[in-house]
Parts: sequence; structure tokens; C-alpha cells
Amino acid sequence: MTIIQCPVCQQALTVSAKSWHCENNHQFDIAKQGYCNLLLANQKKSANPGDDRQMLDARHRFLGAGFYQPVVDCMTELLQQHVSKPRHIIDIGCGEGYYLSTLKQSLPETGCQFYGTDISKDALKIAGREHKSINWFVAAARRQPFLDHSVGLALNIFAPADFSEIKRLLRPGGYLLLAVAGDNHLQALRELIYDQVKPHQPERFLQQVVDDFELIADKSCQFELQLDDNSAVRNLLQMTPYYWQADKARRKSIENLQCLSTPVNFQFYLLQARQGQDPRITND
Repeated sequence: MTIIQCPVCQQALTVSAKSWHCENNHQFDIAKQGYCNLLLANQKKSANPGDDRQMLDARHRFLGAGFYQPVVDCMTELLQQHVSKPRHIIDIGCGEGYYLSTLKQSLPETGCQFYGTDISKDALKIAGREHKSINWFVAAARRQPFLDHSVGLALNIFAPADFSEIKRLLRPGGYLLLAVAGDNHLQALRELIYDQVKPHQPERFLQQVVDDFELIADKSCQFELQLDDNSAVRNLLQMTPYYWQADKARRKSIENLQCLSTPVNFQFYLLQARQGQDPRITND
């Protein structure tokens, strides 16, 4: 069963060897790297939206080195405790696909279908090239390419979110795993950039979803990140928005560091879509 939606006419898309197409003959080719672009020209605010190539490459190197493995372990444990084998799992704002692909590796025999979306075509070139068993789509957070009430689990990890759109996608009782910055996330790095560092406020995200979602569980992933070489420090800086927010002198100072120790703090919220949608919709 396909859950992919045509961005033009909102009908279901089916896949062939080289494209996705609907009954109204709208066709979207699959790129050689394995992703499909479903972002229409009138949905873009710039020629090449999303994270730039420097940020993507730095994050790909940093995450690939395993520095955030405790985050993956925490995410997987939380889902295994509370969510029972959803048929369709999507990652909104998936970037280069690190979190979705590692989750897939931890759930190899469930029969789940995995889908990742991001507005950055460059991000999905990396994801599609390295993780060919996952369906990757270029799409905006506010216009996701999935049929109404078709998704069992949506991930949104440190990425822009449109919660009304996520509610549209989730089946009755479907889950959203939201990951945001905890109060002291990357505190030591931020202290090198800003004169005053304010704690993150992860709880503010719950205020945005209280009407449509019920909090099932929350979990904080905290550990001290120790970087002992300059390349790792540079990758961490360049993969965050802090790189562009730092003035030139502070940026150069950080890029010359040979080591850095900083807390990492991911706050996970597992939310469940409230009931009350169309009773004709069936669960997956």
C-alpha cells in the first residue's frame, strides 16, 4: 500500500523503476542518488532551500564518527518501550538520514516502511546514496508528501516542524517523537560564541501541541561530549547554526581549538495524536 501523495493533485503516488506517478499522470523522477523531488517550484522560497553543503558535510562527518550514539540509543529505547511496530515511519527534516537509518538498523525484522523528507536536495543526495532501502523525498515541513492519516510514527529531531501538518499525517493514535535541545545543550560551545547564554526551554514545544497531542513519555539524554582533535571541533561548530551566529574572531578562535568538552542534552517527547478524527479511518 502506498502512502505517498502527489504534491499537485493530492492523489496517491505509485512507484515504478525510475519514477513516482499518480492516476492524473503527474510524474516525478527518482534521481540517480535514490531520492525523489516532490517540492514544487512555487513552494520554494529560494533556489536551493535548506542547510548548505558545508553544514551538511560537517554534520555527516560528525555523526558518522559516532559522537551522538548515546542519542540514538536513547531514542531507540524510548520507542521500543512505548511504540509497537508501526507500519510506516517517517522522519521530517531528516537531513542526511543519520537518525532514521540507525533506527532502521535497530528494527530490522519489523516489516516497517521507512521514509525521510527534507527541504534540502543536497541532504537527500547524501541520504539516498548511502541508505538505499529507505524512501527519500524533497519536501517542505509544512507540505509533507503523505496521505491523510496514513503514518504510524513520525520523527522530528532538531528540525523545523509544522504540527498541524504532522497531525494530518498521523493515523488515529499515531505517534510523534519530538527531539529538541535540552536546557544546557552544547553549553560550553555557546559560551564561546555569546556574551550571555540563556538556557534552552524545551517545554515551550509542548505548549504548541497540547490541543492535538497527548504526552506519553519524555526522556532526557545527557552526557559530556569530549572532542580531542581539531577536525571534530570544527565539524561540531560548522554543523550548527552557531557557526553563522558567531563573529569572525570568535569563529576563528573556536576553529583553532584542539579539544573541547561540552554537555549534550537532547530532550525527547513521545506524543500521541488525540482521537476524534474521521471514524472511517482505520489504523495501520
